[in-house]
Amino acid sequence: MVTLIPVDGAPLGRPGPSTVAIRPARKDEVEALQRIERSAAQAFRLIEALSWIATGDVQDAGRHLDLIGKGTNWVATADGDDPVGFLSAEIAGPELHIWEISVDHLHQGFGIGRKLIRHAVAEAQARGLAAVTLTTFRTIPWNCPFYERLGFSLLDEAGLSPRLAGVLEAEAGHGLPRDTRCAMRLTLPAT
Repeated sequence: MVTLIPVDGAPLGRPGPSTVAIRPARKDEVEALQRIERSAAQAFRLIEALSWIATGDVQDAGRHLDLIGKGTNWVATADGDDPVGFLSAEIAGPELHIWEISVDHLHQGFGIGRKLIRHAVAEAQARGLAAVTLTTFRTIPWNCPFYERLGFSLLDEAGLSPRLAGVLEAEAGHGLPRDTRCAMRLTLPAT
């Protein structure tokens, strides 16, 4: 299913796409998704302590293919069918966990990431799930504050499920400083 969504106003007067479509990712798009993630990561170049992310690893092809097979990897296309952003998630018990959301740097600022999140939330609701979860950076404006504006709540250490605590620990093992990371949850209305 493809959802066409009018795009919000362009940032700083830049012309943006007239429509954005959200649809399931296809197996033949894995390389494009990896390019998008590399492009999106360039925003970290400006943050000295995290600049290594701009040249770091991206989600591997096998992981993308697994999530595409599970129907939890969606792309955003703008004015055509070529992906400009994606959201990879996985059902974990009664929750949909967002593993990655990336928008190509030339398409950032047009609300595409917000539309991908809203689509994932709608998919979780349609599947009867209880919540959507994710982990992110606490203080980077396009991370924790962005998700808070979309209704996600920051979880304190006592509120972490064993699964989310494990995700944060695994991230720390891959070089993401634990004190800079947090887990968030959006509780969905009961159906």
